[in-house]
Amino acid sequence: MAMRKILGKEYDVLEAEHGEDAWTLLINDNTIQVLFTDLSMPYLDGYGLLERMRTSNDPRLQEMPVIIITGKEDDAKAQQEALDRGASDFISKPFESIQLKARAKAHVHFKETVTRLSDTQAKLERQAAVDEVTGLAGQRYFCKASDETLAYVRRHGGQYVLLRMDLDNFNQIFIKNGKQAADEILTVIGKHLSAQVRKEDMLARVGLAKFAMLLRDTPLNIAEQLAQRITQSLAELSFKLNNKNNHITVSTGVYEPDYKKDGDIKTQIEAAEKLLVQAVEQGGNQYVVHSDLSQAEHVNLETALKYIQHGDTRAIENQLGDLAKRVFPLLDFIAKQFGDEAIELAEKLKQKISS
Repeated sequence: MAMRKILGKEYDVLEAEHGEDAWTLLINDNTIQVLFTDLSMPYLDGYGLLERMRTSNDPRLQEMPVIIITGKEDDAKAQQEALDRGASDFISKPFESIQLKARAKAHVHFKETVTRLSDTQAKLERQAAVDEVTGLAGQRYFCKASDETLAYVRRHGGQYVLLRMDLDNFNQIFIKNGKQAADEILTVIGKHLSAQVRKEDMLARVGLAKFAMLLRDTPLNIAEQLAQRITQSLAELSFKLNNKNNHITVSTGVYEPDYKKDGDIKTQIEAAEKLLVQAVEQGGNQYVVHSDLSQAEHVNLETALKYIQHGDTRAIENQLGDLAKRVFPLLDFIAKQFGDEAIELAEKLKQKISS
């Protein structure tokens, strides 16, 4: 009653007779910012309430400030246990109104600050992950996802191709027509590029009119066909600016890295950008292709099958024996399903491959 009288003028104060009542209020009222509690209470004491809050799956309850009201019966050992269970602060009985108000104000202010910072961080993370104009991934997210792809390929094998694309002379379009017109064009182009890639591929806007792609387990000739398709289809799009139809072209660098070499994804993106610069210097509206892989590069079975499917077997021609040996267990299993004659044929095939 004393606390309600002191704090009630500035705050909405809720009361509970014991820990169980308090727990019910806490899990059902998301507006509660600070908890003041005794340690000694029936049904569920202060220790038990603290433990429930700090072990809850709800981050709000895990982080909520909890101020313990201590009396003469609560010694240093009891206070230490409360701290160990997650108490934020202590206040002793009998308490003064100024002291109580100061604690409440400090912890409410702290909680509001943490909430604002958390909201700001979440907003920044969303902005970094998704470009608002095009709806594509942002640069930070692209680099993070690409780093993860590089790490996976180094552990398990595989292959990928990077594309870096710049819209030709887009800065002049922006300056002459303004941000709104430029954003409208970028929105259309973002949707157009999205329609060109698979779900497993990564597509991002990494600058004003700069885009990047990472194509997983894609043969280089298929990546080159994609670059050609994008170059042709973008040039066919028409945008009305100052009552005139305008066409926008794109220059692209297509780069297949060697994941075994030292270096991070940033270095590989820079290599793709060098190819992009070559395309621009050659007049734009074209693409330049380069691979750091040799024919002897190791590929996994999934990638090998995709190479074969797309008619690009250059990367696997010198390692057919190694690939075949990796399917020996599958060959044995299939042969057993067809009887002794199939098993005998499988053994002969395996011996020929091994020799």
